[in-house]
Amino acid sequence: MIHDYIDNFLRYSLPGAGLILEFLRTNPAHALPLVEHAINGRELFVRPAAYSTRLPEEGRFEVHQLYMDVQYVISGVERMQSVPADALLPATAYDPVADIQFFTADHDITDVCVKPGEFVVYFPGEAHRPMCQRGSVPELVKKLVFKIKIS
Repeated sequence: MIHDYIDNFLRYSLPGAGLILEFLRTNPAHALPLVEHAINGRELFVRPAAYSTRLPEEGRFEVHQLYMDVQYVISGVERMQSVPADALLPATAYDPVADIQFFTADHDITDVCVKPGEFVVYFPGEAHRPMCQRGSVPELVKKLVFKIKIS
């Protein structure tokens, strides 16, 4: 997992980093329709999202096998959680079409609050629970989730 400001994005030499920054430079993030946008076919695409955060226990941990997530927060603040693989209990079977498997966990959970202008990278195999509220009140969040094919 990586958590940093978007201004530091190129430090990490991630696949497709230049294409992601070019997309952000040429597309107004706040105005993007909430539909998937291809950047480089199925190798790199983005899913804009807008929602209210929720209590962590209302969500599940997710793991991807083929794609890396770059979750870039545009507005609002979102708490994202991660957990080591040995703390996970499977909740569903792996769905190869959606590249996702859901899990539960009740220990070794780490929180990170992601603010506007910040991003988090989750590599394939890294469990994460997005969309969590940071306090007792839900918050409206708008973000872009870039999906980068790794395998």
